[in-house]
Amino acid sequence: MTMLLALIASLFIYPNASGWLSPTLLVSSLGMAFFIAVQKHLEPYKQGQINSLRFTRNVLLDILGLLLTIAAASYFGGLAGTRLGTSFGMWAGLIAGIAFAFLAAWGVRKMWVKISTTLMG
Repeated sequence: MTMLLALIASLFIYPNASGWLSPTLLVSSLGMAFFIAVQKHLEPYKQGQINSLRFTRNVLLDILGLLLTIAAASYFGGLAGTRLGTSFGMWAGLIAGIAFAFLAAWGVRKMWVKISTTLMG
């Protein structure tokens, strides 16, 4: 959360820092998501409820769902932000981009939970 606030603040205060702060935030966020996905399935694996193949499959399905969510949010948020931003100004584009990114991510995540629950068994 602190890194996100620093990124937003850097856009206004020191825009040159955004170039290296954005990839740092992205890599650390994906690393934490991978760590959390592993931790989520580690306990059943240690207890013998799932074997190593199911453990790997479950972690990869969680990561794939996260990546699909990020991709949908980026695409639809960027599309809406660009279209409305050119027509109604930067702030309208920013608000529309955030709103559409949230809705796209929410929809994909809801759909992916149903799919992955079926696949994980």
